[in-house]
Amino acid sequence: MTKLAPPCLALLLLAGTLSAQSPAPAPGSDRLNEPRTSVSGESSPAPAATSSPSPTAPSSAGGYPSAPSSMEDTSPSPSAKTLEICLTAQQPKLAATATPQDFLNHPFAVLSSQLSPAVLVHSSQPKLNLFANLAAWGLGSPTHLAVPTSAGVKLFAPDQPIDTSLSESWLLCWFAGSQKWDLWDVPVLVVLQHKPTAIQLSAQGLELSFPAQAGVVAVMPLFGYDKLPLTPAAPTDSPAPPNLAGRNQSTQSWQTTLPPDVAARCRYFSRLVRAYPVYCHEQFALDGSDVVIRFNFQWLQTPDDWHTPPLKLAPLPPTLGLAWWAGQHSAKRPFPVVFDAPLKDIDLMTPYGPLVGAEGVDQLTLRLAVMPYVQFAPVVAVPAPDDPLLGPVLNRLRQTMDQKFKTGSWEEIWDHELSASYGGPGLYCWQVMNDRWYGLAMPFVTEPVRARMRSTLTGYLRQWVLKEERFQPLKDMLLLVGPGINTWGGYDDAGKFSANLLDTIYHLVSATEQWDLVAEHWPLLKRLFITPLEADWRGFGRYGIAEMGDEAPPALAFARLAWQVGDHDAYAYGCYVFARELVHHYVKQVGAEYFRRHQPYHSMEPMTGSVWLTNLWGETAGWQIDGPDYPKETGERQSNNRWVRFSSYEVARFYRDFLPAEVRAEMDELTARSHELGDDKVFYQLRHDTAHIAPSLLRLRAMLTDESPSTLLSLVPLAQWRVDLGADVAAMAVSVMRAGPEQAWQRLIPDVRSNFVLGLERGRDVWDDSLLDLAVRIPYERRVYARMRHYPALCWFSWRSPFPVRGWPAGKTWSFGQIIPQDYVPQSVTDIYLNWTTRLWLFALEPYPQDAPTPGSETAPGSDTAPASSTAPATLPATDP
Repeated sequence: MTKLAPPCLALLLLAGTLSAQSPAPAPGSDRLNEPRTSVSGESSPAPAATSSPSPTAPSSAGGYPSAPSSMEDTSPSPSAKTLEICLTAQQPKLAATATPQDFLNHPFAVLSSQLSPAVLVHSSQPKLNLFANLAAWGLGSPTHLAVPTSAGVKLFAPDQPIDTSLSESWLLCWFAGSQKWDLWDVPVLVVLQHKPTAIQLSAQGLELSFPAQAGVVAVMPLFGYDKLPLTPAAPTDSPAPPNLAGRNQSTQSWQTTLPPDVAARCRYFSRLVRAYPVYCHEQFALDGSDVVIRFNFQWLQTPDDWHTPPLKLAPLPPTLGLAWWAGQHSAKRPFPVVFDAPLKDIDLMTPYGPLVGAEGVDQLTLRLAVMPYVQFAPVVAVPAPDDPLLGPVLNRLRQTMDQKFKTGSWEEIWDHELSASYGGPGLYCWQVMNDRWYGLAMPFVTEPVRARMRSTLTGYLRQWVLKEERFQPLKDMLLLVGPGINTWGGYDDAGKFSANLLDTIYHLVSATEQWDLVAEHWPLLKRLFITPLEADWRGFGRYGIAEMGDEAPPALAFARLAWQVGDHDAYAYGCYVFARELVHHYVKQVGAEYFRRHQPYHSMEPMTGSVWLTNLWGETAGWQIDGPDYPKETGERQSNNRWVRFSSYEVARFYRDFLPAEVRAEMDELTARSHELGDDKVFYQLRHDTAHIAPSLLRLRAMLTDESPSTLLSLVPLAQWRVDLGADVAAMAVSVMRAGPEQAWQRLIPDVRSNFVLGLERGRDVWDDSLLDLAVRIPYERRVYARMRHYPALCWFSWRSPFPVRGWPAGKTWSFGQIIPQDYVPQSVTDIYLNWTTRLWLFALEPYPQDAPTPGSETAPGSDTAPASSTAPATLPATDP
């Protein structure tokens, strides 16, 4: 059993008195007294912070648990009140350099946000061309235009006279029959602020003229990242027809009229554009069993000539929306979150998940009931040496540790031979990942061996691990760099290992009871917590992590280490980041079904067999997906990396509480593949365990399912284990001895209630791609076609265009064309950080030369040279960026 260190013990003993003497929340902050609302919208009062209902039984507060039933409160003062703490106010790390008003005041500007699928364009010029220069990508322009009039919605083809007596503020374009739009169609909504005097649809795009200025024009794909079929779907019993998103829509069927539901959808989004979200001020607090997150939204409201009533939609981060969706549609049990307002699924896809939100509110609060996984730790029960089942496993572990730790010298830690080019300290990055299992093994060994292990591990921490020279500094943080673990100018793999090191340190310090090392080196340890620096609002959790052992566990370890040194600010922040990472664990298990139902996603290859979400990428790449058989060809099958370094019993308990059926099905599938293909032909093997990389299926089953040790040992008897290093033996043996459905848990940390403080924005020091469904890209390269230079284009990252435009970042991507203020050319563009969710581009305009080609007239499909009339050089760059 892990003992409580003196700082933690003292706080537990004082919890009752501190709750009465704690300072009031910081000025302007809120106490946590708002009502709780379930996903169905029913309100109920907040429960007592110390309650611990069953994990599967619905509670009165929206049907989620606050702690597994076996988590028993063993604090020294079980009747103590919730500890009130006052967190320090935080400010954003990056300061805004512009305001939304700058967007409205600038002659030509573009605004894009993670909070909305629409891109806003402001132009003070009377003419604006959309979908321009698509031929440069080898794509055709829109072939259909829907216009709402007093006589109903009218449809127009290219070069037809178009009725400009719009009765509403929107237009809808689509591409059925256009060049290279032969796989699917993407209807694009255009929302106007001012009534146009002329509308022309042609090969040059959609040209709009206004009496004075275009004002604010919004552009968005009407169904988000969904691709609509060109022809109606054939009847099928499948819940997810392979021909595109399962939608009962086909743009080729819109030849004579626009379906009423599509017109209603255009009308709905035209109202959302009038109240465009430009900032989400995110704060968090702790409240007993809950991490509470509060979103406060700011809006850019622009009245239009039709007096369209604005409609506010307070959105969820789409990855959190994906967890909510999966709990409704694909998972056996919902994620433990409730909201203070009813949610609406507006049926719009993003590469990060569905866009879900609450209508008509400026603030949205959610409670994630995940604190027990931080506050409680499992009680370790050691089997008897003569136990007929587990005695041999215990003795194998004890013999291995006795041989490994012979003298208590810290140099005994190295598991790799020194004769290799890498060896001993040379493989430190990998070594330190498996060292956590030595801490987990210590309760099982005899006292003499335990004493030697304590001496070795303490010396290892003091003499090696906690030395700043072991790390490479980057900004204010420290990176763990070594053979195979690198950095390419960012945090990268080295940052992942820095955060993982916190998990090892926590287990080693807990086992050796060397908590003074944590206090002594706390400034260094805080610099290893890279996890929140690689997360944002839209993705909710960390980007670029396929390995689930690297997601939530580092944040859990950071929170517990912070609690031990009495750093309440860091403790609360660690809990908040841990809650966000658990959302990733949940969607990685059950979120792929959303994308299966919304095919095609990033290719036309249908998703076959089991697939999972793996890495989260930026831009419109979003969630990456693969499985054993999908895609057929891939550079690295990231689904193989899902369980790499997984070793957290607390996170495993989360799976057992909320994803038991799903994770058991995956374990059964992996086990069946091992039997079918042979254990040495699969990544996760039944018999072989690598503590620092790939756990055995035996270990995973022991941690993630309720299977008993007898069941596990009948699957893989002890004599068949293939374990090479001491840590590998520890990982297998400890996992089997701790397996089973009945586990006792002890409280380490009391319930805490805090004020609200700033969330992720406090640490963000880079600019994210501020977008949901359309990427804004600017062709900075001067040798690109003269008329393309500096005009913004709207693109999709993950689809390659038929003819890649060379010389600028959007050249290889699918394009929806450029946005051109006719008769003017932007000579420069300034990219501005508005806030952590929104980005602004300001363009400097000059009159277009009178002898130059007509705006948007350059077409060069299949050619690498600019048109003869262009002022650009005849030869474009020979290499792609």
